[in-house]
Amino acid sequence: AVRGVVLPATRRPLPTVAIVVDTSGSVDDGLLGQALGEVDGAIAGLGVPGRAVSVISCDAAVGATTTVRRAADVRLSGGGGTDMRVGIAAAVAARPRPDVVIVLTDGYTPWPPQPPAGVAIVTALLRRPGTSAPPTPSWARVVDCLMS
Repeated sequence: AVRGVVLPATRRPLPTVAIVVDTSGSVDDGLLGQALGEVDGAIAGLGVPGRAVSVISCDAAVGATTTVRRAADVRLSGGGGTDMRVGIAAAVAARPRPDVVIVLTDGYTPWPPQPPAGVAIVTALLRRPGTSAPPTPSWARVVDCLMS
C-alpha cells in the first residue's frame, strides 16, 4: 500500500470469554439478579451483536454450563457450598480456551494460589452498599459491583 504508513485493520480480534457465576447458598436471589445483569453487560461490552459467551454455574461443584447471547438464556443451578476454584478450572478447560474468565461472586470462596497461565481472570465482587468486600488474592483483577 503506502510505504511508511500503517493502515487501519479491517478486522479486530475478539476475545473468547467464559463467565463463572457463583450460585452458592450465600448468593441470594438479589445478588443472582445482579450477576445476570453483569452477564448482559459483559456480552454488550464485547461490542459485537449476537456474540456468545460460556456461562458456568458453580457452587462447590460445576453445575449447568450454557453458551448464551443474553442473560435470559442462562441456566443456573446450585445452592450449596462455595469453591470458585472448580468453576475457574472448568472455564479454563473449555474448548475453545477462553482469553478471559469473569468470576461473578460474593467473594466468600477459596481461591487458587495463582491464576491459570495465559488466561486473564477478572473477579466481579457482587455486594450490597454498606457491606465490606472479602479478601481476594493479590493476582486478582477485582471489580467492585455494588447493588443499586
